[in-house]
Amino acid sequence: MDFIKLCIELLLELVGLRRLNLGYKDITPRKRVAVESRQLRVCIHEWGGYPPVRHKHINDTIVDWECGLKYQFDRFAGYKGEREVELTVTISDIHLCRNIEYIATHSDQIIPVPNRGMDFSGYAAFYDAVAGSENCYILLTNSSVNALQRDFIDPYINYMERNTDVGMLGISCCSTCYQSLVRDNFTPHLQSFFLLTTLSVLKELVVLNGGKFPGRDIANKQLLIRRGEIAISQLVIRLGYKLAVVTKWGVEKFDNNPRNWKLPKGDLRCCTDKPNAINPI
Repeated sequence: MDFIKLCIELLLELVGLRRLNLGYKDITPRKRVAVESRQLRVCIHEWGGYPPVRHKHINDTIVDWECGLKYQFDRFAGYKGEREVELTVTISDIHLCRNIEYIATHSDQIIPVPNRGMDFSGYAAFYDAVAGSENCYILLTNSSVNALQRDFIDPYINYMERNTDVGMLGISCCSTCYQSLVRDNFTPHLQSFFLLTTLSVLKELVVLNGGKFPGRDIANKQLLIRRGEIAISQLVIRLGYKLAVVTKWGVEKFDNNPRNWKLPKGDLRCCTDKPNAINPI
C-alpha cells in the first residue's frame, strides 16, 4: 500500500500537481517560543538487532564510519554542562535485542516500538510521551552518529538561544529529494539521524501535519524519506522558521530560497571524510 502511495505522489509531482518544496515567498518569518526549562530531553532510536558498536556503510560515494549506541551513551555520560539530560531509548524489534540490561543501565527510559516507520516510529512514540511536558529542548537522534566524540550540548543550545529564528538544527543535510522523478529537485532538508529542536516547535509541526508525527507507520523507505525526513524540514520552513546545519565549514542557515543555499549541492555526507559526525561550533 505504501508503494502505491509513493507511485501516486511521484506521478502528481511529475505532472506538476504537487511539490515537496512549497516555496518561500509567502512564508512569514517567525521566532521560536522561549525555553525556560533547563532540561534537554533526548530520544535515541535503535533497531533491536544492532550491536552496541557497528560499522556503517551507505554507498561508495560516502566514506564508511564507526558508530553505535555505545558511543551515544559515552557522549551523554561524559556531559558536565548546564542542562539536565533525560535520555530515552526507543527500540524497534526489541525481541532481537541482546543488550537490554546494558541499555537500561545507561538510559532513563526504554520504549519498545514497531519497526514500521523505523527511526520515525521511535521519534513519534517519544513525542507522544513528552507532548504534555513544559517546553524544553528536544534531541531526536539514532545510533548512526559517528563515533567521534565532541562536547556539543551547551554550544548547540547556546546557538539556538542566540538564533530564535532557527526551528531545527542538524549536523548533516541534503539539498535534493532523490526519491523523485523530477530532476534537480531542490528540496533542502536536515538528515534525520540528529535533529535538535524544542517541544513547542514539534507541537506546531505535528498540528500542521494534521495531528500526526511525520513518517509514522510508513514502511516503504523511499516514501518514509519523503514523508518523514524531508517532511519534517519542510514543515519547519512552512511554520516560518529557518533550518541550521553545523558543518565542517561552520554553521549555515537555510530555507527554501535557493539563494540562501551556500553549501555543496546534494548529500553533504559525500563531501566529508567524517560523515554523520557531530561538528564543533
